Amino acid sequence: MKAFFAILAATTLFAAAPASAQRPDRNVEKPIVRSFHWFDFVAADDIRAACVPGGRNRLRLIYNALWEEQVRAYDIFLQPDGTAGMNIGVLEGQGNVTTGITNMLISNPSDIFAPWSMKGGQRLLSADETRELIGLLEQSHAFGPPRDGMRLPDNDFWWTVASCRNGVWGFQAYHYPTDGFANVKFSAKLFSWDRVPVPVNPPRKLEPAELRRDMNAPIHRARADRWMLVVGKDGLRPR
Repeated sequence: MKAFFAILAATTLFAAAPASAQRPDRNVEKPIVRSFHWFDFVAADDIRAACVPGGRNRLRLIYNALWEEQVRAYDIFLQPDGTAGMNIGVLEGQGNVTTGITNMLISNPSDIFAPWSMKGGQRLLSADETRELIGLLEQSHAFGPPRDGMRLPDNDFWWTVASCRNGVWGFQAYHYPTDGFANVKFSAKLFSWDRVPVPVNPPRKLEPAELRRDMNAPIHRARADRWMLVVGKDGLRPR
């Protein structure tokens, strides 16, 4: 079984590498490639590197609704005419890495990863909708600066917002249930535009994150969720 997964992972990496290189903004859609790029994606390293005067105005919002349960990503491309294109990606069931594999008949090697592939959607925001969203982001202090040292555990609820507007980089983070999460004014509007057929996982009261980790779980409950992001002065700190 271990050899099977090793061969499968290698095959997937080989097949995914050219597409990932061609579309750096899409390098988290497939699970194996995602494992190498997810933290860079949340940090929006691609947006930050391209954030220069005259460059593209972009936003990336990540809603981590417990990594093992659901993550929603919103990439928004602001247009000169005031409209915006929005790409939506939703992940669910990321925690249990073996569920469904043993009973799956594989006709296409990529099919085995379908349960963990990102479900996508798109929407064109009108000028009025874009203006409303920017206003809600401004009310939420979404363009920074963030609170230096904030911790974002994989098994908690939180938002991050990365932005490049007119060549100016910005970053913000909100961790539930801290007071800062109450500043999020944009979530309801984003969710109302989100037509991906996966219900939004709302924040709920939980025990502290460290008490909800089982490092000795048996293999059938193996989790890929044991990570922590830390916010710096103007973005995520390097891992």
